[in-house]
Order: sequence, then C-alpha cells, then structure tokens
Amino acid sequence: MKKLAAVFLLVCLSFNVFAITEVSGKIARLYVNNDGNWVFFSLKNDQCGQGIGVYYQFPLDSEARKAWFSMLLAAANTEKSINVSLPNCPTAGASVLVRYIYQDF
Repeated sequence: MKKLAAVFLLVCLSFNVFAITEVSGKIARLYVNNDGNWVFFSLKNDQCGQGIGVYYQFPLDSEARKAWFSMLLAAANTEKSINVSLPNCPTAGASVLVRYIYQDF
C-alpha cells in the first residue's frame, strides 16, 4: 500500500512539473528590446497576468519566432485575440518564456 501511495504521489508531482498553461487575449502592449533580439508583450484580461504586470517573451532567433512576432502585430492591429502556451503562470512583475503562439479564426 505504501508503494502504491508513493507511486501515486510521484505521478501527481510529475504532472505538475510538466503542466502547460494556455492563455488568450488581445494585445495590451508589445515591444522589442533595444538590441532587437527579444519580443515582450502583455495581454488584456488574460488568465495568468490579470492585473499583475506580467510580460510574455521570446527571442527572435528563428523564422518561426519571427512569424510569431508578425502574428502578434497583426492581432494587435485587428484587435483579435491570440493564444499563448506557457510552461507556467508567472508571478507579479515577472516575464515568462513563450512555448508557442497560435490564433483561432
């Protein structure tokens, strides 16, 4: 019985470690750092950063991520929502690295 409880606890903890969070919302703020290497953005009324000053970030180091940046610009200009996958919700004032971005139509 103890082994079963230990395995159950281990499985529960492993799900928590690999948990993926998705947030969605309209672009509230979008900027590129001074070097032009990183994109930072925040969303209006998203589930993670609501009212705590959270920024999501990713480097502009691949064609796919440059496409994400284009998607963010288009979403901001058309006031459409985007979906962002994160490893976890950040704490107040922190930034979190984006896993991927997509948009539903």
